[in-house]
Amino acid sequence: MLRLASILASILSVDLGAALRRARRSALFWALAGLFALAAYAAALVAAGLALAAHYPPATAALMVSLSQVGLAALALLGLAISNAMERRRQEKRDSQRNLATTAVLAAALPMLQSRKGLAFAALAGLAVILATRRGDSDAD
Repeated sequence: MLRLASILASILSVDLGAALRRARRSALFWALAGLFALAAYAAALVAAGLALAAHYPPATAALMVSLSQVGLAALALLGLAISNAMERRRQEKRDSQRNLATTAVLAAALPMLQSRKGLAFAALAGLAVILATRRGDSDAD
């Protein structure tokens, strides 16, 4: 059995090392791709400014490009706000379902707990602790 464990450990260490190398290589290439995409984006902004400068005064062209970027940033933040609101609603729904399930379990277990007063007291104390910690977690969010 020990022999099998050592073989399994060596296989796992080799796979882990290979996975780590692949992750590093992927991170490097993603970083390079991001850098080139950022450079292409900057070049596109310069080209847009130059194209607009052919039809408008240079200051107006630069203002148009910068205002378009502010608009895109506002749209991105609006998307983030909508996404956060949807996630918050989903979390509230999950929490209410969890609370409903907890209440149902407690209601089903109540007759069993009534027969033993010490057990009932312990269960109520545990419930109070759980509720207190949940309220503390929701305030932090």
